[in-house]
Amino acid sequence: MPKSSDPSGALPRLPIHEIQPTPTILRKWRLQLWSATVILVRHADIAAGGGSDPALSPAGVTRADLLAHILRDAGLSAVFVTATQRSVQTGTPSAQMAGIATTQYAALDAAALAAAIRSGHSGSCVLVVAHSNTVDDIAAALGAPGVGELSEGQFDRMFVMTRTWCGTRTVRMRYGAPTP
Repeated sequence: MPKSSDPSGALPRLPIHEIQPTPTILRKWRLQLWSATVILVRHADIAAGGGSDPALSPAGVTRADLLAHILRDAGLSAVFVTATQRSVQTGTPSAQMAGIATTQYAALDAAALAAAIRSGHSGSCVLVVAHSNTVDDIAAALGAPGVGELSEGQFDRMFVMTRTWCGTRTVRMRYGAPTP
């Protein structure tokens, strides 16, 4: 076993080599070989009794501000929101922090959202603010099946999907005040 100069005995880390697709693969499979980092969240906590389009609760506003703070150095190129008040209020602080406008998408059209990210934001980092019943469809459309639908009380879930030419890796995280 090689000796390490580190007093803890750990071996030195080797640099990670990124293998790029060949020009032939790029030419034949360009539409399938896009890359992006997509941060997928459900809208933040909503106010009780808000009707069919509720606004964020004070806890939701705090969570949306925390999300913007977390993503301030992510280099967001887009923030995708639905036409609902809760989605817009969740995504706007992050968009403002990044100096960009929010982009509206159809909540139930995951394929169109994935196509918009692929065509307009390949190689970039984007935030998508979804709903409890659409998170799983959006993740699947982006190449990360198995995320699962969220329950009505889950507002703290964050899925970071890193898509490269050879696949998608998903990191599941939580942020803000815990929810069930």
